[in-house]
Amino acid sequence: MLNRNKLREILMKYQMGMPRNDVGQTVGKFDKDRDPKASTILKSPNEKLVVENIEDTNNVVKAVELIGRRTPIEYFTYNEEDFKYIKPKEHTDYSKLDIFHRAISPILIVGQCFSLLPVLGVGHPNPRHLHFSFKSIPVLITLIFLIASSSLNLATMKYLAKIGVNAKNLVGVVFFTCVQSSTILFFALAPRWPRLIRYWTRTEMIFVRKPYEMPKRHLSSRVRRAAFAIIILSATEHMLYLISAVISQYRKASFCASVNNETYHFTFNDFTYKNYDYVFEVYPNTKFVGGLILVINFFCTFVWNFMDIFIMMVGKGIAYRFEQIKMRINKLLDKEIPEAVFMDIRDHYIKLIELLEYVDEDLSGIILLSCANNLYFVCYQLLNIFNKLRWPINYVYFWFSLLFLIGRTAFVFLTAASINDEAKDALNVLRRVPATTWCVEVERLIFQMTTSTVALSGKKFYFLTRRLLFGMAGTIVTYELVLLQFDEPNRSKGLPDLCT
Repeated sequence: MLNRNKLREILMKYQMGMPRNDVGQTVGKFDKDRDPKASTILKSPNEKLVVENIEDTNNVVKAVELIGRRTPIEYFTYNEEDFKYIKPKEHTDYSKLDIFHRAISPILIVGQCFSLLPVLGVGHPNPRHLHFSFKSIPVLITLIFLIASSSLNLATMKYLAKIGVNAKNLVGVVFFTCVQSSTILFFALAPRWPRLIRYWTRTEMIFVRKPYEMPKRHLSSRVRRAAFAIIILSATEHMLYLISAVISQYRKASFCASVNNETYHFTFNDFTYKNYDYVFEVYPNTKFVGGLILVINFFCTFVWNFMDIFIMMVGKGIAYRFEQIKMRINKLLDKEIPEAVFMDIRDHYIKLIELLEYVDEDLSGIILLSCANNLYFVCYQLLNIFNKLRWPINYVYFWFSLLFLIGRTAFVFLTAASINDEAKDALNVLRRVPATTWCVEVERLIFQMTTSTVALSGKKFYFLTRRLLFGMAGTIVTYELVLLQFDEPNRSKGLPDLCT
């Protein structure tokens, strides 16, 4: 697939009267040995340009069908008749390729069960089967979840308006608002996702063939293991929350009943009412409503964690391809390499940067929300670190939740920052290229690596790099010291009477 830079190079070389082959590379002795058609020269301005091996693309100008966005391949001003296509003789079997679409498909299927990214065909190995439709079951699940979570959020807001707002009781509204905002952002991404993943796959087709090699751990293994690890840990954290709430409520009820010489039977209705009494001020106190509240709360917890899981998967998917470019460059050390090879590498590097910019345009809103969410909840949990808790299970849940939250935030940041690390790791090798091999393409590639900020961003306000992680840690420490000073009167009160 050609891009603007490659097409510009073809036209400039032709105007200078230099021999060119049919993919726009300089003809030399290395090219002739490798490609029998390398001596082909453009003879007239109207001669057809041959674009080989365009995966699943029947129309360059209309590479994708959705309205409102353009991929870099659509920036051409040439008409369709200026190109002719030589399609691969064999049909591409995507089920055997280690591509990003196949790597994340099981995670997206799980996410769709919890109302996220309602796109049809995510389980099919061929990304051309992806499509979005408003008249589908995933969209219906998303709408039902938005209505249900809104009811809990509105009940929480009504309760806060009644008792007053402070730094600690605001956490429920922030939690439900972040969950709903995340669901809406994923719903807005769904119509654009088929187009994005097809463009991603076309870019990846360069890296699933020689001369690129696969790292030791495949992309699917890296993405799925990390994603399922976070899912399991988040489920464990939610189960500890329920266990802590049940045991605390049971022990409190049993102790107060023994003090008053009463007989007490702990029931499901008692548990749900004591923990969600603000919801039952709006809705009837029944087992069905209580069970529905627990289910919705579980869905909200998954959505709350899925933002970070999704960013982590995207970061690993793009960093994996930059790692392949790094591996190819490392093999060129102390070898005499023709300029055409460095031209290919730079062209593929530019393609990955274009892919990253295209992905960032769609995902930057989710990244911004995720970072704000993590910053708030880390500060909130650290604010409670000196609070006294009544039962040992409360300490177990609190410390597991705190460590999981900090670990998940750091892991997501480091995974996203690995894109920037992998994109610049090959600089040391390029700077040691011998004088006999040094050429303009090497100099351009070094300049591109040193001057470009290759990273995901939060609406271009900041870029996810290692430097940002340390800056965020310093900000958390600063705000935490201020919040602890304001919260000193509340911590000095101690635990309230158990039976009041």
